[in-house]
Amino acid sequence: MGAKARAWVNRGLIVLAALAGVGLILGLPVATTWGKIAILATAALLGGMVAWREIPAFDPLGRVHWRLPRRPERACAITFDDGPSANTGRVVEILGRYQVKATFFVLAANARRHPDVLRRVAEQGHTVAIHGVTHKKVHRDSEASVERELSTAIGELSALGVPPARLYRAPHGRKSAATLRAARKLGCQLWAWSRGIWDTDRPDPEILVRRATRFACSRMVLLLHDGRGDEEHPDIESMLAALPRILERLRADGFTFLTLDGA
Repeated sequence: MGAKARAWVNRGLIVLAALAGVGLILGLPVATTWGKIAILATAALLGGMVAWREIPAFDPLGRVHWRLPRRPERACAITFDDGPSANTGRVVEILGRYQVKATFFVLAANARRHPDVLRRVAEQGHTVAIHGVTHKKVHRDSEASVERELSTAIGELSALGVPPARLYRAPHGRKSAATLRAARKLGCQLWAWSRGIWDTDRPDPEILVRRATRFACSRMVLLLHDGRGDEEHPDIESMLAALPRILERLRADGFTFLTLDGA
């Protein structure tokens, strides 16, 4: 079972468990209606705490951006995570063919392997943003540790000749209060996404095209990958085959393409 299928199965099980839990709570012989309300409120609070950490776009206070600001035209943003890789140049070539600018959330360790590719991304007018030094999750790290990860990534990318935009997407989108504080201290805005297409599973390209374009809506931030975490030789052939058709279909549907720092 692929990651996308597993995710939907897990979400379905969570919904069923939540509904069953609510049913049990409402059926409890609690002395008062207020007692049931208190139990439900506590359950909602605990569920919200889990969702805040584990669901990339979820933040009731709006500190994590996940879609573009409202605009008169139909717009979307194409973003790439985990690069640069040896095949990022092919991504840039496809984007250039369609005159689309994108946002690349890069890993400094991968940028060290491919400094010329990193510079080519920037030279072609794309936005280089921060994904970290490596792809390790940071949502359980201290504020000092996250700040060190971010400042090291900024320093290494700058030393390679590409000072990154102060946009940060945490690996897997997982964040914490410490993540937010560290990002704010360094002037970085956290970004998630509104649509991921699970391209790292490497399904048939037509599946990726369908995931990216079916029910496409204005302001969406589309998540693709030009790498696979910390892999030195990632296979992104499925995404590369799908990318031209994704761009063609979105443009045919009236979309314009924006970078996250230009939105």
